[in-house]
Amino acid sequence: MKPALHVVGAGLSGLAAALAAALGGHPVHLYEAAPRAGGRCRSFHDPQLDRVIDNGSHLLLGVNRVALSYLKASGGLDFVHPLPPVIHFAHVDNGQSWAVTPTRLPVSAWQVLRAAWPGGGTVAQRLESCRGYADFWQPLCLAILNTAPDHADARLFARVLRAILLGGRSGFRGHAFPHGLSAALVDPTLVRLRELGADIHFGQRLTGLCQQRLTFAEMAVSLGKKDRVILALPPWALAPLLPESGHFDTETIVNVHFRLPHAPSLPHPLGLIGGIGQWLFVRGDVASVTLSAAQATPDVPTLWREIAPLLNLTIPIPPHRVVQEKRATLSHTPAISRRRPGPTTGRDWLFLAGDWLCSPWPCTMESAISSGLAAARLALGRDDLRFS
Repeated sequence: MKPALHVVGAGLSGLAAALAAALGGHPVHLYEAAPRAGGRCRSFHDPQLDRVIDNGSHLLLGVNRVALSYLKASGGLDFVHPLPPVIHFAHVDNGQSWAVTPTRLPVSAWQVLRAAWPGGGTVAQRLESCRGYADFWQPLCLAILNTAPDHADARLFARVLRAILLGGRSGFRGHAFPHGLSAALVDPTLVRLRELGADIHFGQRLTGLCQQRLTFAEMAVSLGKKDRVILALPPWALAPLLPESGHFDTETIVNVHFRLPHAPSLPHPLGLIGGIGQWLFVRGDVASVTLSAAQATPDVPTLWREIAPLLNLTIPIPPHRVVQEKRATLSHTPAISRRRPGPTTGRDWLFLAGDWLCSPWPCTMESAISSGLAAARLALGRDDLRFS
């Protein structure tokens, strides 16, 4: 009998850990405090817009190979739409637009080498003196790290930039979620887990743990001698259970979703330069604007005035919904990058998973899914576990 894996937390890292173990033939028990899975990467029906919207707009790149293999294994890849290997930008003040590909960047080769060179300090310290900083490097830093360049870790930024540029056209190709995040990343995985015999429990918040027992608000679970546990929790939820895990500053992401009178024809996604928003995503008749590292509730009238011309609309502010994810990611500063822990806890039965752990990536879908796979491999002693 193979050892069982108990996974606490059904965000992307927990789902990935559970799926890898179940595909490897292990009994899996998955517990989630909320009434649904997905964590900070989920969809919901908004009654004001009468549409399914995501808590935040996300885009996978071809270089995110672990996340794409997870989608293939779960069946979620059927709900993902590949995009051309190009990203469009528009300036909200002067209406200028341009396109970026791996071989066509709006900055010099010298700047690219400087940005991708693995040096220390902050992104601003390395690049602020570069021509084109405000129109390219600053919004790119916010998109990649969700941290203002004045504080963002230049070493981590360089690492991600190298991975994207060295990935070529296929690595640069975006993958969108036309049916929403849950339809691709969450729902198919739950179906696949149940097909593989996994037990899934919602509404169960972990209140205590030891090698013999997991204690939840409404039940207790006894652990066998060979059972293993993965805590796939964000640091603020983990702290009461493992105080030694530490405190980490976080950053907010705000998304404003507008219900439009009709579906516009617009490049997707569209980078926004010179305004208060950074990205414009369009799905059907809903336009969603992302504000990275947001410091306050956005000025929605100003935001609408910035994007309405891009949508060829002259109407007043349409029905909209503001979604604020207050702890969307870590604050990716050099100090915090050095403190990101690994998946081990010093206990041979207990492991961690989450996008906030030590990773070549910032807090993204790729880092979350990769951490779940890594934790499952360590917990079960199975280096051969994979999404296949």
